[in-house]
Amino acid sequence: MSSENNLLILKLLLLMAFADKVYMEEEKELINEISEKLKIPDRKKQQIIEEVEQSKNITKECRETANKIINKEDREKTIELLSEMITKDKIVHQKELFAFQIIADEWGMYLDHE
Repeated sequence: MSSENNLLILKLLLLMAFADKVYMEEEKELINEISEKLKIPDRKKQQIIEEVEQSKNITKECRETANKIINKEDREKTIELLSEMITKDKIVHQKELFAFQIIADEWGMYLDHE
């Protein structure tokens, strides 16, 4: 993974964490763990957190950020991390699922079985 993709992955995770407007302690812990694994400096992580906190349109940000991640392996890894983020606080919020669906749909990974 490139460092630019790592930043995009972190941003998607943070968008997911803020989708329900509540940044839970469990989500913060996961973000910190992932930031370390992705070798993202604390100041850069904080900058992305502030950017996401001020986002007026999470849906639009999810789409735009997701479309910047092109590599299939990076997308698959991101989907795994997003799944972990959704369940980290033991509560699955509708807005988190909606954000997850948007990202999976953008990447052609969402199947709607009606």
